[in-house]
Amino acid sequence: MNLTSRSPFGPAAEQRCNIKAHAELVSLGEKLQKTSKDLVEAYKKDVAKYQHLAERERDARREAEARVRAYAKVISQHEDLKAKLESVIPDLVQEWQNLPKDPEVVELEAQLTAAERERDRLAELLRTAKEEREAALRARDAAIARLLPHQEDGSRVGDAEALRARLDAPTLCGVLEQAKQHCSLLVITADPDETKRLEHHQKALLWRRRLADALATMQTYAENKNLNRAHGHGAGPDFASLKAYCGSHPSPLLSPTKVILNEGKFASASPRGKAGRKLRVPEDVDASGYAVMLEHIRIGDGAPPAPRLHFLDDTDRTGRITVGYFGEHLHNANTS
Repeated sequence: MNLTSRSPFGPAAEQRCNIKAHAELVSLGEKLQKTSKDLVEAYKKDVAKYQHLAERERDARREAEARVRAYAKVISQHEDLKAKLESVIPDLVQEWQNLPKDPEVVELEAQLTAAERERDRLAELLRTAKEEREAALRARDAAIARLLPHQEDGSRVGDAEALRARLDAPTLCGVLEQAKQHCSLLVITADPDETKRLEHHQKALLWRRRLADALATMQTYAENKNLNRAHGHGAGPDFASLKAYCGSHPSPLLSPTKVILNEGKFASASPRGKAGRKLRVPEDVDASGYAVMLEHIRIGDGAPPAPRLHFLDDTDRTGRITVGYFGEHLHNANTS
């Protein structure tokens, strides 16, 4: 604004303009002054804040440097400390081991050891007692099953020969059915369709007799083994297996040479051989419901179909025998 200009309205108008311009200048100056003061105050606050942060940073850096120096000192002494500890620890352990024990503690430890031995002894006695009780119950049930039909017809209760007479039937499947009725310690899971294939063979009569002999012998073997265990005598060598049991009798119904406890490598080791002998069993024998049965009895001779009876002897655990197969000779390394 030009203050020296002249107003066309005269000196009075010019004076009023000058006064107004002066007032505006004064107001503007005051605003500038106030804004400057506010900026200065804000800068001062920022400076104070950054100075405080800088001091904290310096303190933290000094503390970190102090820790670094301390760690460096420990690290430099590490090997010496390790060596000192390794030399001191064995002596401390030896001293601790040589410290005399409180007599009361020694006595309590001896009592605890004796109590643990007694507990183990009682647990073993309980296990043996349970086994003997279970064997006695199985033997009792088998005897009852054998006794009732004999009482009905007045015949004498005997051993394998007496039982053998009750297993006669006009068919091979009939012999197995008779065994299910009279042989309480035999679990027969054999597929009857496999047995039926043998029914019309010219040697079927001979095989029926041999099958009845085998089943009667297996039942009496399991019965007598359970009785022996129930009396607390243990199994004994004569009951080590069905083969041993047959060999312990002078004139057994089943010759021990007919009892085969294992088979060749093909049957026992090859997948195909084992798969063919994986047969059904009760779930308390095997949770899967199946087990490989390598033990078998030669019912027929070597000429095809050479019938075989495969079984699983579980008399040492459940007291029973599972008959899983009776039919033609299963596939082996010599089978085409």
